[in-house]
Amino acid sequence: MTSLKSALFRLSPIARRVLPRPVQRFLLLRVLRTNDRYASMAQRPSRLCMEREILPWVAGHYRHVLFVGTGSYTFHYERQFARGQYTTIEMQERNAVWGAPDHIVAPIEEIGRHRPDGAFDCVILNGVFGFGVNTREHQRVVIEALHRALQPGGLLVVGWNTDVHDDPESLGLYDPYFERCREPPFDRRREFAGETHVYDFLVRRQ
Repeated sequence: MTSLKSALFRLSPIARRVLPRPVQRFLLLRVLRTNDRYASMAQRPSRLCMEREILPWVAGHYRHVLFVGTGSYTFHYERQFARGQYTTIEMQERNAVWGAPDHIVAPIEEIGRHRPDGAFDCVILNGVFGFGVNTREHQRVVIEALHRALQPGGLLVVGWNTDVHDDPESLGLYDPYFERCREPPFDRRREFAGETHVYDFLVRRQ
């Protein structure tokens, strides 16, 4: 198994170009078992909230959704959306295999190079602050880019962790671009007992 993993690793750039996406996913999930380390994550209340509450509601209420970041634990999210409704963006080319059919390889702050302003009516930014977008200045650039990418009144979902990041709202990162959503079911911050993960629901200001 070690030699097989080593061989697939060396061939991975070629495999990404020639193998169909379903075949790549099968090899990664069933042969290399890349998802095993995330098995416990799947049962966390915050993850179940994303998969069973947030994504189904978003799929039923928004036409053009952007999901930021892709991984072996997010690829199945696309099943909840219709064709052309769901776009993913991720800066690591090797993670494109986990993206939607409409996938962008770029950092999120460069979304404006790939889509026109107002292209989306919902953006989900989960687990990005503190995990790659770490400085206040970088986070501010991302918020400004998302403000441009969203239509007026569009929904921004921000998932972040209290143990790795200060409260973005208290830091003023959302001002003056976003305000808290006031409409149910997302008219309050979602927190989870025994977890540090938090979801903020924001609306793009005019």
